[in-house]
Amino acid sequence: MENNFNSESSSAFTLQSSSGTMAFSQLLDFRTTLLEALEELQMRREAEHKYEEQISKIIMETQELKWQKETLQHQKEALVKQHKEEMEVFKKQLQMKMCALEEEKGKFQLATEIKEKEIEGLKGTLKALQVSKYSLQKKVCEMVRKLHNIYFYHMN
Repeated sequence: MENNFNSESSSAFTLQSSSGTMAFSQLLDFRTTLLEALEELQMRREAEHKYEEQISKIIMETQELKWQKETLQHQKEALVKQHKEEMEVFKKQLQMKMCALEEEKGKFQLATEIKEKEIEGLKGTLKALQVSKYSLQKKVCEMVRKLHNIYFYHMN
């Protein structure tokens, strides 16, 4: 196309008339404007193509992020459900341990009460034995005194 313009321009130079010079000038302006328009059109097409590629990439990235978000949401829900179930199992185990400990505590309290009653009974028995011992010692002392008195009475 440029060759056509060049050949036309060289034939225009051969014409020396003022109308020919004016037509050549207009043709040259037209050619310059047309080349600028074609260059702008080509730049616009390249830019549009580039923008379309960028838009496609952004759309793909957006879709991938949505899928990742959905996947993470599902994982989160599964983990929340799993955590809830494990907490329920843990609570049941804890309650069972607490019941066992309460039962064991009750047994120990009962055993403690029985031992305290036995201790109180033994204290009572000890007091009774001490009183009995004292009574017996008193009787023994009395009998020893009587023996001494009888012995001294018979000796004298």
